[in-house]
Amino acid sequence: MDRRRARHAALLFAYGTLTQPDLLSGVVGSAASWRHAGTAAVRGALYDAGPYPALRTGGRGRDLVPGVLIELADGAAALRRLDAYEDVASGLFARRRCLARASDGVARRAWVYVFARPVRGLPRIERWTAAGPV
Repeated sequence: MDRRRARHAALLFAYGTLTQPDLLSGVVGSAASWRHAGTAAVRGALYDAGPYPALRTGGRGRDLVPGVLIELADGAAALRRLDAYEDVASGLFARRRCLARASDGVARRAWVYVFARPVRGLPRIERWTAAGPV
């Protein structure tokens, strides 16, 4: 990625539906507008909210939620489209900064979408795959 594009890029930690390349391309644009930047994990808990996972970050335990880092070429525009997809305006999800520990051990600051509604009654899950919760 050239310097001009890197200046406007944003890093996203994805742990659910946005880990699917076709879906991500449909939300942010062509595959040329993003690239997979490796696997990572964030401290938190993951819940099964039906058609999608619900992440709550933080916590004192050693719970880690696995996911991937996605570099978005046009960060501002891509994040606006992602906000719409994640229904941020209605309060379903909120976009927050997090520290994602990459597979090489380096902590990277990234955007993440966290569930903004109560998780009481939602089952905890270990991870989310294209087939659903695991």
